[in-house]
Parts: sequence; structure tokens; C-alpha cells
Amino acid sequence: MRKITMRTISETPTAMEFDARKYALVDLHLHLDGSLSIDDVIHMAAIEGVPLPADRDEIKQQLVCPEHCTSLNDYLKCFDLPESIMQSHETLAYSTKSLVKRLDEQGLIYAEIRFAPQQHIHKGLTQDEVIVACIEGLRAGMAESTSGFKAQLILSCMRGEGNDHLNMETVDLAKKHLGRGVCALDLAGAEALFPTSKYRELFAYAKAQGLPFTIHAGEADGVESMKLAIEYGTSRIGHGIRSYNDEATKALLKQKNICLGICPTSNLQTRALEGVTQLSQYPLQAFLNDGVDVCINTDSISVSNTTVARELRKLYEAGIMTESQARLMTLTAIRHAFLPEAEKTKLLSKAEQLMNLR
Repeated sequence: MRKITMRTISETPTAMEFDARKYALVDLHLHLDGSLSIDDVIHMAAIEGVPLPADRDEIKQQLVCPEHCTSLNDYLKCFDLPESIMQSHETLAYSTKSLVKRLDEQGLIYAEIRFAPQQHIHKGLTQDEVIVACIEGLRAGMAESTSGFKAQLILSCMRGEGNDHLNMETVDLAKKHLGRGVCALDLAGAEALFPTSKYRELFAYAKAQGLPFTIHAGEADGVESMKLAIEYGTSRIGHGIRSYNDEATKALLKQKNICLGICPTSNLQTRALEGVTQLSQYPLQAFLNDGVDVCINTDSISVSNTTVARELRKLYEAGIMTESQARLMTLTAIRHAFLPEAEKTKLLSKAEQLMNLR
């Protein structure tokens, strides 16, 4: 396997158009309920008996982050409609299969899809039944892939009040289904309102169960949130973008070999960085130049109205990412995927062949 390091990358973007088809595409930070197509929503709403506007554009307005979004809390409102129509075995399996098929069609070779089982129990399903339905959809979608596309599920615990028992149950179910479609645990939700410090016992329990996990941190809260996630034993951090100018935290990330799953469009939409209002200001190079492992992700395909290919293309065209860095971050994503080492090796080989690195 050819080794590419941060230090070997020195070329600058040219006027040539960035062609994402030349890259192996991977998404490690992708929310199921934030990635429904309009056709998905219409089909699932009919099953769930949820009324929708007749106009597709009006439906889209409920799914896509508005231009006037001012915070993560505003961004999270776009999940209300999807969650209301993902409350049965049929719709959960359908939505997961549909997303897997669309990711395959977009040219991805691997993805980790996350969702919070406790958000889908409002019509009588148990968390276990929710997970079983999503695993069914996951397997059905992969079975139809002709490219060998692979995806796994990450189960998200939720920041909030009065749901500690549900979070603990999610941990137990992640353990039950680990390696059977589920690959890890997560913590998601309103980070600034419900700080990471509240979840020390949760992740101590998860660690005792031998579960790998990632934590949303450094998105709506500062680097102290990230330091706690690292202390708890996280393998990756979702976002972590607020550490771009904190040398001590970046050094800690390198020391602990923790990858940041950053989501540029989403970070701009949620105003994650004060004063950063356009992509050309996005501090990607602050991580790459210091040798911090990062990879590019969508966060939510529909809410952020994006794809992995579009994220890479936008970064390139903004002049803040080179082609070699795009390739590097794909390989970085695979190295930090929640996969057995043998599967990582095969996936790295596939990616290198697709990107003509061998």
C-alpha cells in the first residue's frame, strides 16, 4: 500500500475542475433521519398517516436547513418531520434501504449511518425493534449493490433530560447487535444545552462493555467538550471543528490518534465557528498542516442539501483543499472506520485502485 502523509502534500488547487468521480468516496458522519429524499418522505408519510403539503417545494422546505439558520438548535428542527414518519418497522427498513441505495448510486464505497433508536419509539416500537428494522433495510440495500458497497449502523444516544434509561438501553442494544450491522455507539443532540460532562457514566458503561464509540463534540460547544470526549475514550469525534486554533487540543488528538469527522456545509449552517460565514474561510488547513487526522462528511444529505462528492468539490473550488488532500482524507476515513483490520485493508486496497495510487 502506498503511504501518503500530510507532509507530502504541497500542491495548490488549479483552475481545472475537480472531478469527484476520480475518488473513492466514504462518509463516516451521516444521519439517517437527516438524509431522506422527498420521494422517501411522500411514501413514508402515507404509510404513517402524516399529512404533507401537496407541493414538493413546501415539503423540501421542511427538510432542508433554511438560509436564516442561526445555530445547531435551528438545524435540528429539520429532523422533526423525518422522525414523525419513521415510527414503524416498514418505514424504518424502507428509509435505510433507500439511503443505502442512493449512497451506492453516488459512488460511495463505504458509509456509517447513524440514528437514535429512542427517537423512533413513539408509536409503540421498542428500541430493539427499531434497530432490527434498520438492519433489515441495511442488508436489503447492500444486497442490491453491484459495486460491493458496504455500510454499517451507528446507534446514537441523545443529549437531553429524563432519558438516561433510554441511553443506557441503547448501549446494551449496541452491544447486542455489534458486528451484525451495528458497528459503534454515538452521542448526538444539542451539545451546548446538554454538555458532554453529563455523560461520563454513560460512556464509562459503554467502555466497560467493550463498545467503540464516537461523540459529537466541538460543534456547538468548545474544546473542553472535546477533551472530555477524549477522556471518556472516544475513537473519533463528530465535527470537533472548534479546536482548529487550539494547539493543545490538536496535539492531544494526534497523540490519541483520534480522527475528526468534519462536515463543512453543516458547520457553516449551524454557525459553528464565529466569523466564518463562507467556505473560503473554513479552517481545514489548520488541521491538515498540523497533521491532525480529518475526513470530510455530509452530516445530513437532505438537511444540508449535499453529498460527499459535492463537499469535496466545494472545498476544492474554494481553494482550501488540493486533490492530494482529498485522496488523503478518504484513506484517513477508512483507517478510522469501525471495521475489523482485515476489512480495512481490503477497503484501502479498493480505494487506492480506484484512485490510481498503486
